[in-house]
Order: sequence, then C-alpha cells, then structure tokens
Amino acid sequence: MPQLDKVTFLSQFFWLCVFYLGFYYILLKYYLPKISRILSLRKKKMGFSLEGVTGLQKENQQVRQHFDTVLSKALSTSRNVFHDFFSRTTGWLNTSVTSINRTHYQDVNKFYIQSLGQASLSQNVLLYHASKNLPEKLTFKILLEKMKNLKNFSSATNNTKLNIQDTKKIKKTRKES
Repeated sequence: MPQLDKVTFLSQFFWLCVFYLGFYYILLKYYLPKISRILSLRKKKMGFSLEGVTGLQKENQQVRQHFDTVLSKALSTSRNVFHDFFSRTTGWLNTSVTSINRTHYQDVNKFYIQSLGQASLSQNVLLYHASKNLPEKLTFKILLEKMKNLKNFSSATNNTKLNIQDTKKIKKTRKES
C-alpha cells in the first residue's frame, strides 16, 4: 500500500500533525472563545427570559385578581344603587298616586261611581220591563245575579277600591243583558 510506504510516511505524518495542530490552535485561540461567549450570552438571555416569563405570569395573576375584586365591587355597588333607586322610585310612585287620587281624581272617581250606578239602574229598569216577556225562571236567575253583583259592588265602593273580579263580573253582566 502506498500510504504506508516507509519513505513517504514520515513526511506525511509530519505535515498531518502540522496542519491539525495549526487548525487546533486557530480554533482554540479564535473560534472557541467566541463560541463560548455566544453560549454564555444565550444562557443569560434564557435566564432573563425565564425570569421575565415568570414575572409576567405573576403580574398577570395580580392583574386578574385586581380585576376580579374591582369587578365584584362594581357589581355589588351597582346592585345596591339599583336597589336603592328602585325602592325610592316605588316610594315616590306610591306617594304620588295616593296624593293624586286624593286631590285631582276624587271628582273623577265620584263621577265614575255615579255612571256605574246609572248604568246599573237603567239595566234594572230595562230588565223589569223586559221581564214581562221572558220566562219566569230566566228572569229570576238574572235578578239573583244582579243582586250578587250589586252586593259585591257596594262592598267595593265602601272600600273605594274595585277588585278585578268585580269589574269582570260587571262587564259580563252588561254583555249578557
């Protein structure tokens, strides 16, 4: 084999060692310090970025906690304000309605009751005159219903409040007659 020739082996080995040692020296003096600085800089940056990430996570948690507390305080405050406003409005409305009914609508309420009485009287008069042509049982039944309605109506006027059921009954009897 020509590589192991005794005459050229020593010169090949010499130049191989010179080139490898020269290449090792250049790497050792120039490139390896630069590479080690780059690696240490990367390690520092990674450390800073990890610290930054953990810092950002802590800050994010604090912001969320503050947001939750502010939101809960705002909701409770708005609920309290709404409840207070609603109670004030209800009180004002009740006092306004009672004062208006006492002062402004007293005549209107009297006129309404009088008109209901006139309508009831005119229906009774009509029923009396029409009862001559109706059968006796039907006339008696209608009169009993009218008496019940008048009884309910008189108790409602004594209290100065009409129930919805009474007004429905009155309307029903008007439609029937």
